[in-house]
Amino acid sequence: MNKLILLLFLMFVISSCADNYPTFDADNAFEHLENQCELGVRYPGSDGIELCRDYIINELTKCNAEIELQKFTVVIDEEEIDGVNIIASFYPQMSRRILFGAHYDTRPWADMEEEISLHDTPIMGANDAASGVAVLLELAKIVSAKQPQQFGIDLVFFDLEDMGAYGDNETWCLGSSYFADNYTKSKPEKSIVIDMIGDADLSINMEYTSYHNSPNLVKEVWEIAEQLGFNEFKSKITNRIYDDHYPLIAAGFNAIDIIDFEYPPWHTLEDTPDKCSPKSLGIVGQIMVNLIYQEK
Repeated sequence: MNKLILLLFLMFVISSCADNYPTFDADNAFEHLENQCELGVRYPGSDGIELCRDYIINELTKCNAEIELQKFTVVIDEEEIDGVNIIASFYPQMSRRILFGAHYDTRPWADMEEEISLHDTPIMGANDAASGVAVLLELAKIVSAKQPQQFGIDLVFFDLEDMGAYGDNETWCLGSSYFADNYTKSKPEKSIVIDMIGDADLSINMEYTSYHNSPNLVKEVWEIAEQLGFNEFKSKITNRIYDDHYPLIAAGFNAIDIIDFEYPPWHTLEDTPDKCSPKSLGIVGQIMVNLIYQEK
């Protein structure tokens, strides 16, 4: 009898602890991924990116976010291109903050296709853009419904991440570079960029620059993954990836990148929703939820 009582007590404690964390709706996030892809290709200057921008703003408005549109212009191949970062803030009165970032533009060229004649074709970008945005939009819904005890939340949707030239880092991540260079507030305690996390065969290693800049934040995220039993997060440091976290790090942010870079359809016409899964979005999303609502 005593053993039974102890077992029931432990089950109650575990259930009570679990109730402290909202549940990340993986299916709803995947619907956001599909909805973006239904808008068409979303490279800078396209009709699709305008529609995607409206979609993101509309979803954030439903969540009562404070929204700022950060407009900027860059020059690429002697052509002026306009960009817009979308910044959404929740509970701006809270001084302690976590920033989550993802880019929403897609690559104008399928230049990783084996067939050279396809290189000038824009990609759909289901994983490489839509997946990160999908997770952030579901986080917006969650934090709007339940205020975290410790942190206000900022979500930044970066533009002009994916028009770079291979081997020339400064041509990539132009939206996050502009954001970092023009940031005037107190820096958030934690900044996490989410990119290419929808892969149905998810495997996320510790990104090299993230770990060497912000080892404690990397360890915190990976410990949450371990607690949740998500072995898709690997305790292995690989790849130095120039992503939207890099300009943040250069500007002094405590920032890391969560990315599954081992994705064969990357920058090809095969980067479509069928290569992604709700489960993968749910894994990353739930880890972020637990990071936001943990009491420590």
